Formats: sequence, structure tokens, C-alpha cells
Amino acid sequence: MLPLLGIDSGIVVSSAVATSLFAGSFASASSFFNHRKKQNVVFKEGLILGLGTIISAAFAPKIIVSLNPTLLKIIIASFIFAVAVKLFRTKTSTDVSNKQISPYWLFPFGIFFGGIAAISGLGGGIFYVPILLYFLNGDLKLSVGTSTIVIFLTMFTSTVSFGFLNSEWNSTLFQLGYLNVASAILLGIGAIGGAYFGVKLIFKVSIPVFRKIFSLFLLIVVIKILIGVIL
Repeated sequence: MLPLLGIDSGIVVSSAVATSLFAGSFASASSFFNHRKKQNVVFKEGLILGLGTIISAAFAPKIIVSLNPTLLKIIIASFIFAVAVKLFRTKTSTDVSNKQISPYWLFPFGIFFGGIAAISGLGGGIFYVPILLYFLNGDLKLSVGTSTIVIFLTMFTSTVSFGFLNSEWNSTLFQLGYLNVASAILLGIGAIGGAYFGVKLIFKVSIPVFRKIFSLFLLIVVIKILIGVIL
């Protein structure tokens, strides 16, 4: 939607990623706060994974703005498509190995997936939740809750990094470098409300149903991105 606001086509993809990350910071902060109230967050594992994501998420924006916009679209579409297929085919299961794995292995996982999450513009929860499942004895809801702190750290770090890359302010478009502030705030405000109800729903509604709905939504996004590449 950014081209409709007048954002230059040369930076629209990078701007979409940066704006998405900033808006997602609102949602993840709200989700974390609400999961914390329900005591559904494990800080040790979350912070170890989050520390790794901070490192890679801080450097990801430099990679994003250096890539050809068409190539970046294809990369993002590929990541989202892979996630959509994985979500659609995954079934809820707590059949996770009981082997004791050191939580410090979460740090290198964070470094790797934090960069992917930032480059794709996704919060990373789709990557972090499956990882946390193996360190939290297969507790899916606890893994979702713990992932919120990691998602916030990933998104907020990348947003700050984008701000350092380009701090030129356009008062007409409410654009700070690659970040469209107006869009991010509006999305973020809506995301705060959505996250509030989302936390409530996760304890009431079947998670496989949400997986299927979200995977179909992601496939629509992939189709939209690929149409933009072709046209």
C-alpha cells in the first residue's frame, strides 16, 4: 500500500520491511505484556534466544537496502511461502524429545533466525516457536508466549538499525528514511488491540485452526508479491 502514499518505488520494498518491523514492535510488546500477566513467559530461554537475534537483526537492514528490490521480493516471497506450507501441514503435537538440551544452544539459533526474520519483515515467531518447543518440553502455548519477547527484540532492534541507516525526515509523507512513521503507528495501534484479543483466543481456540487460516493468508501475500514482480 505504500506506493499509494507516494513512497518512491526504489525504496518501497525496504520501506515495507522497515515499517512492518516497527509496527510489529507494538504488537509483540502488547503480546508479551499480556502473556506475562498470564505467567506464560519463560525469561531465561527467551532472553538467550533474543540476545542472538539482536546481533543479526542489527545488521540485517544493511543487507536489505543493498539488495535489488526484485531479488528482495523473491526472497521474502520464498520465506513466506515456505512458512505457509509448513504451517498448513503441521499438526499440533507435544511429542518432543525429553533429552536435556542446554538452553545456551538458543543463542546461535537466535543469530541465524534473527537475520532471516528481519530480512523477511516477519517477527520471527514462526521460526522461534518451533525452536522453543524443543527447549520447553513441547509446551506450545508457553513457547508462543516466550517467543513474544524474542519477537519484540528482533523487530525493535531492526527498526533502530533502519533509523541509523537513513534519518532523513519527509514531513509530507511522514517518512523517516526507510520508515513510514504514519503507517507504522496506525498499524501498531491496531496490532496492540489485535494482540490483546489474540492472547485471549490462544487459550480458547484450537491452534491448528489458526495455523490453517494464517497459512492461507500468507499464500495470498505471496501471490500478491509475485504479481508485483511479474508486472
